[in-house]
Amino acid sequence: MKSIPPLPSAWLRFFLCLPLLSAQVLPDSIDASRIELQLEDQAEHAPEGIDWTQAADIYEELLRQPVDLNRASEEELLRVPGMTPQLIRALRTHQARYGPLLSIYELQAIPGFTEQVYQTIRPYVKVRPATELDIDKGPAQLPTWKQIRSASRFTFIQRLQRTWQRNYTSSGWIAETLRNALGDPYRVYTRLWLQALPYLSIALIGEKDSYEPLQWYPARRYYGLDFISGHVALGRIGELERLILGDYILQVGQGLVFARGLGFGKGGDPILSLKQPSYGLVPYSSVNEYQFWRGAAATLRLSQRWALTAMASRLRQDGTVVSPSDTTEGAEGFVQTLLSSGLHRTPSEMARRGTFLQEAVGGVLAWRKTWNSAGVTFLHQHFAPALNLAGEPPYRYFGFVGRENAVGSIFWDVTWRNLNFFGEAAQSRSGGRAFVASLIAAVHPTLDIALQARRFDPNFHSFYAYTFAERPFSVQNEEGFYMGVRVRPSPRWELLAFHDLYRFPWYRYRASAPSEGQESLVQLTYTIRRRLMMYVRLRYETKAYNISSGFGEGEVHRLIPHTRAYVRYHFLYEVSPFWRYQARLEVSRYQREMRSGGYLVYQDLRWQPTFSWSISLRWVVYRITSYDARIYTYEAMPPTTFLIPGYYGEGQRVYVLIRWRVGRHWTIWLRADQNLFRPPQEKSFRQAVEGLLQVRYAF
Repeated sequence: MKSIPPLPSAWLRFFLCLPLLSAQVLPDSIDASRIELQLEDQAEHAPEGIDWTQAADIYEELLRQPVDLNRASEEELLRVPGMTPQLIRALRTHQARYGPLLSIYELQAIPGFTEQVYQTIRPYVKVRPATELDIDKGPAQLPTWKQIRSASRFTFIQRLQRTWQRNYTSSGWIAETLRNALGDPYRVYTRLWLQALPYLSIALIGEKDSYEPLQWYPARRYYGLDFISGHVALGRIGELERLILGDYILQVGQGLVFARGLGFGKGGDPILSLKQPSYGLVPYSSVNEYQFWRGAAATLRLSQRWALTAMASRLRQDGTVVSPSDTTEGAEGFVQTLLSSGLHRTPSEMARRGTFLQEAVGGVLAWRKTWNSAGVTFLHQHFAPALNLAGEPPYRYFGFVGRENAVGSIFWDVTWRNLNFFGEAAQSRSGGRAFVASLIAAVHPTLDIALQARRFDPNFHSFYAYTFAERPFSVQNEEGFYMGVRVRPSPRWELLAFHDLYRFPWYRYRASAPSEGQESLVQLTYTIRRRLMMYVRLRYETKAYNISSGFGEGEVHRLIPHTRAYVRYHFLYEVSPFWRYQARLEVSRYQREMRSGGYLVYQDLRWQPTFSWSISLRWVVYRITSYDARIYTYEAMPPTTFLIPGYYGEGQRVYVLIRWRVGRHWTIWLRADQNLFRPPQEKSFRQAVEGLLQVRYAF
């Protein structure tokens, strides 16, 4: 067996010395460890290449314009990461008794606002001097020109990426390229965005993936870059809360009808991740080519407690169109597969671009009183050509077939004392139903508990659904019960755990019978304020899949359990205002017909001597003997892009990210990484080198 080619000795000496350096949360950074954990855990269940920019933009907006705890409404407070109805109720009780907050540090005197909660919400909130009349009195009058001008911000972002791949053979290194590619190997991203939040937002966003062409072909809806998105959004215009023309997202309730990936799934935080954030109507700012609406939408405040949102959309997406048989005269084709990758690099991929037209109308009627809310949703969709997602395999028996779909739901979010009840019940045109009901209970200042029950019929069809489940992007054919717990025996210690039992009443892919599974996680965290943090995590999952064996002329299928286990130790040390060091060791084990697994180790250093520039470095060594035992890690990237690779095989990876702020308006990011690896069951090594340049102009 060949060993991994070594890194240069200078790099090796540098990384071996990293544990001797000190570190600290940096002046321009936030405590994003919980968010990173959520994204790592979510990556395994997410579609390939999903972009999390939309969630990042929401957090960045809150960072730039923190919520004023003395003036924000309950609806605005609920958008703050880490904030719960129980915490809002405790805050309002404190303000009613003692008056408006005088300082942000006063939060630590309010029951429920522990050290961990305070550190989570601290970057997104602020306190300004106020009177009792200001509490929960956001600006209802029309904004003045001075308000709009003071809130305005224009950003221009240009990003260029390129990946070079080589395979090692007996003849040496040979470059790897994509055959029949229509374009060059560069990935290009452009964004222009004028914001005067919450009053105005105008954006134009474009992206070209690697090997996609740059061309101007209006007859085929091709305007330079492969994907173009834009919007004009207005807000706080009297009773009109928001009006959006262009691309947008609508996320309400628990995501059974209107959502598409702005929440988190299992892992990270077993309590708060259970609840999908209710962002409502939001301008679209990502480059996922299938997760948004395109048209017009508006939210109108009918009264102090009632609001109505109406939407209309007309969007072309990718699909595999199957032509009818030549013997069927006059018959139309139909879409057999919906494609979500958004890649149009070769003639065959280009032929599937925009072949599927989706028209939709719908709305949300919502009621809200303090921290309680409820509402109803409705969505009607028309498809051209018709969809035929059913097929001969049993797991496709309940696939959607037809030209039209309708789905509606009722949702609720009620807080009583220290209990928060929330959920949603939906039904689609096919008669399939979906139901999710949850409870978060603050039993004691040191103990939180979360419970959830869910049931999704195999014939429930909701194409924009996303909710907390074993398969959050596929709200269909699943039943489950979830329990999570968080215990804080002291300010320094925190214990997180969850257990999820689920079953699939009908066949699913690679499971030719009804099946079931379970997943558990236990994590113990030790923190000394923001200077030192370490945690140990154990995660275990078992789920049934097919095992196939030949039997005469056919094939016999039976289910066997597939088990996956992870053990992780993570260490973060922060000591000076300039350095941050973290390290991780993770071991995975996967059992099917055979056992596989491996380990991953990384060391990570960030240095920021001044506000103007910073350097992030990471070295990863891994050896994982199968794809099923892969390990995901979050990697530092410039704003507007994410990278959460799944490691498998044998190799090592090094990357460096440099951020340099030039003057008051310009910021430059440079990123370079090299991955030298050997896939499982292969003898030769591969090398992937990637370079990235991003420039941002903001004023």
